[in-house]
Amino acid sequence: MSNEHAPTTPEERDPKKLFEELEVPFPPDHVRWRVTNTSNDKKRGQIVAYADPRAYTDRLNALFTPQGWTREYRVETMNNITRLKKGETIVTGKVLVTCTVTIIGLWSHSGTGEEWADDDNGMTSADAQAFKRACSCFGLGRYFYDFQAPWVDLDQHRQPMKTPTLPAWAIPENWRKGMRPPEKNGNGTSAPTGARSQGRANGNGQGGTTRATPNGGSNGHGANGHGTGPANGADSADLDARILRMERAVGTAFYRNILREYGRVNQPKLIRDIAVKQRVLRVLESASRGFNRLDAVTKRLDQNTVDALLAKLQAPPLDAIHDLKTLEHVVFGLEELAGPNQHDAA
Repeated sequence: MSNEHAPTTPEERDPKKLFEELEVPFPPDHVRWRVTNTSNDKKRGQIVAYADPRAYTDRLNALFTPQGWTREYRVETMNNITRLKKGETIVTGKVLVTCTVTIIGLWSHSGTGEEWADDDNGMTSADAQAFKRACSCFGLGRYFYDFQAPWVDLDQHRQPMKTPTLPAWAIPENWRKGMRPPEKNGNGTSAPTGARSQGRANGNGQGGTTRATPNGGSNGHGANGHGTGPANGADSADLDARILRMERAVGTAFYRNILREYGRVNQPKLIRDIAVKQRVLRVLESASRGFNRLDAVTKRLDQNTVDALLAKLQAPPLDAIHDLKTLEHVVFGLEELAGPNQHDAA
């Protein structure tokens, strides 16, 4: 049978199928673990899962070929920032990287990354962070945001004594069979949780579970009303409802700003493209995680320290932050000043 009409380029293939393939978890041997917090005695640590940027590149090459996608970087610097390093106050700067990933037929998404300029690997870290965040907007690697951050025993080098077992749903074969994280329903969408959606409204913002990764937000391209198809039916109504619930999680001003910036509307039901609805929801969910982290870190710092950082970053007061990039910069800066959160597993 002739296959001359078989799809050969991303534009000719079903976008829905492509997004489904992008969302599939990486093979277990591509997953790495990083210690983020330690107990006071340094014998136990909280770890997060991640994958090397090469795993992301390999997936994109396999699905689209090297000619089918591109990435572009924009690098900025911030100077004269005071921070604590090994107990000493130093004046340094930050490297800010924006990565835009474009997939032919699926448009573009951007992600940001940052690192301290005095870090020998600062540029590499910021580069990788920005690239992976941009990829997550297409669904690639986004499953890491559903990982819990477990506490494990550490060896003398402060590394996990044994490799943690991946949850069953994070195995590619199980994912393809429809298995998803416990807090997700049968359609793979986030189930509503009262504590999380009310975080901004009640000011405590903890939302319960600790997530494995920071916010995976993006800013940039792809939200101009052009996407994978028009929104319709139950999927559209479900997305509208979930977007509306996010107003309480991030605050009205921030919520409206995101709708205008990414959806070009003031109500989710006015967004006709389902891909744009999904993007708006992802950005709002990312912002909600960011606000949760902001609430947590400000409880560990005195007000003078917070005010000093806001002045250094030329950022508005915390309750006046209305855009994702400012939120990211403030959260990362405060967490760096606060240092590791010394909580034991108990």
